[in-house]
Amino acid sequence: MSLSVAGRWQHTGPMTVVLLSGASGFLGIHILERLLGEGHQVRAFVRVPAKLRENLALVGVDLDDPRIDVVAGDMTDAAAAREAASGCHRAIHAAATFSYRRRDADRMRRENRVGTATVLDAAIEAGCTGIVHVSSTAALLRPGATLDHESPLGVALGPYTQSKVESERAARDRQQHGAPLTIVNPGGVLGPHDPYLGETNQVIQAILRDRLPTWPRGGMQWVDVRDTAEVVVAALDRPGRRYLVPGETVSLPHETLRTVTGRRLPAARLPLRALLPVVHLGYRTGWPFLPHAVEGSRFIAIGTRVDYSATVDDLGVSGRSLAESMRDTVRWLVQAGYISPRAAGRCRET
Repeated sequence: MSLSVAGRWQHTGPMTVVLLSGASGFLGIHILERLLGEGHQVRAFVRVPAKLRENLALVGVDLDDPRIDVVAGDMTDAAAAREAASGCHRAIHAAATFSYRRRDADRMRRENRVGTATVLDAAIEAGCTGIVHVSSTAALLRPGATLDHESPLGVALGPYTQSKVESERAARDRQQHGAPLTIVNPGGVLGPHDPYLGETNQVIQAILRDRLPTWPRGGMQWVDVRDTAEVVVAALDRPGRRYLVPGETVSLPHETLRTVTGRRLPAARLPLRALLPVVHLGYRTGWPFLPHAVEGSRFIAIGTRVDYSATVDDLGVSGRSLAESMRDTVRWLVQAGYISPRAAGRCRET
């Protein structure tokens, strides 16, 4: 590992240096692993470097690898972002604040909006020839719509989706003014080796622990973290475009989990109006024993579907099946101690 010393960097060989914000996150560690596998050098821009070593170890990457530089800083800090971007040939902005909790709403909106503009501007100023902004299908939501690479910005359902709309708007503005920038929109991300046990993997954990017997009517796309990383890295060579990540529309996650685990996992799909009173109470009070994801429930109820055929045609990334992603996730949840072997059903046999 090489660290910043008076703004100078020690690099080995002619490798392309890629700035990666959010390198210690769930998606970030998978992107970093893929970048190394494709022969790049990575400038990891992270808020807390101490977490990076432990998180990278989950995907078999050693932070002492000489191809990894680390710079500490917040994505909203312009000076830190400029230092991190200096000397980089390309950039990926994967850092984001995510929460459905009420107490995090104002901070999330500010950090995602300001952080996106700050990192993208630093990469543009540094002369990066390929820049990827990792957005979300949450930035494109419209009732009953089928999203594709030409979809306009969508409606805000709450603080998180508002922050994603505003962040992608900043990216699109720079793209339209000639920046070599690509936007990637994944759906709900699941998969193994999640250092923070994000929202989608928490849902899988809760279902397998028999704590989530109801689900809103509607559907949303789920994507594998490894497929998302593949699309993001491939998009570095496609400036000026937008890509949606391959995945599957999920109307009831219990169904696929029944298939991969062999368990019954009873569940009822309910209209949003039947769920909102309890979810609103959890959101307002913060009581941990109540569901709190009002915005997540609305996300599902809006019933958006995704057409990612342009991604398959242009990048050649078709994605894993939902069953494969869930099977790998369940096995990892057991290994990490988040669920018992019994909860994994027949997945524990492998």
